[in-house]
Amino acid sequence: MAGLALAALPWPWLNGCASSSTDVGRLEAPPEVLKSSTRFQKEYLIAAGDLVEVAVWRVPEASRVVTVRPDGMISLPLVQDILAGGLTPRELAATVRTALSGRLVNPEVAVIPTQVRPATVYVLGDVKVPGAQPLRSAATAVQALALAGGTLRSGAERDAALVRLSGDGYLQAIPLAAFATPGFDNQLAPYMRLAAMPLLADDILFVPESGRSQLSRLLTDALVPFQIYLNYKLVKSIV
Repeated sequence: MAGLALAALPWPWLNGCASSSTDVGRLEAPPEVLKSSTRFQKEYLIAAGDLVEVAVWRVPEASRVVTVRPDGMISLPLVQDILAGGLTPRELAATVRTALSGRLVNPEVAVIPTQVRPATVYVLGDVKVPGAQPLRSAATAVQALALAGGTLRSGAERDAALVRLSGDGYLQAIPLAAFATPGFDNQLAPYMRLAAMPLLADDILFVPESGRSQLSRLLTDALVPFQIYLNYKLVKSIV
């Protein structure tokens, strides 16, 4: 789903294992890839400006298609204002269900986002302007880094890593320095790797201050310092 970010949920302990492949364009993942030992799934977080349908089964007069206001609230019949911003559709449905329980018997509620934010990527860490960038303007890692104003220290580009939830539900941290850049073994090599790295919606380009050790801590410490930038929640998959 377009335009998503990471909420403060427990991240897995890393197994530090090698991964044979990844979905970073057509690039093969090197052995240095860090991979989570737990599978996850993403849930969209509702935000101001989103259009959502709140459907109450068999009670059409309580159902509405509403726009989330700048204060994160939505207005519904019977229950008036309810906070929607920052909740997943499932959480909002539970909130509306609880609010309606005083007026209806066992209400069944579904929340369906019908118009959401455009696809987004994120540049975090040791950069001048951390935050979200539209994917249409940041199709590669070097474009995303340029939009973030570049790094704060010389040579930090060589420590950059791509954090991505793979198609099979495992979180991966892929150091860009692990990819060989034939013919560019000098100071241009980090930029060539960044230029060759295509991004997907919800990717995080992370520039650590202290290399690989900070990257490991990033994944095990739930990205707590960065949750203000991100717009999706990771929940453990039920296998």
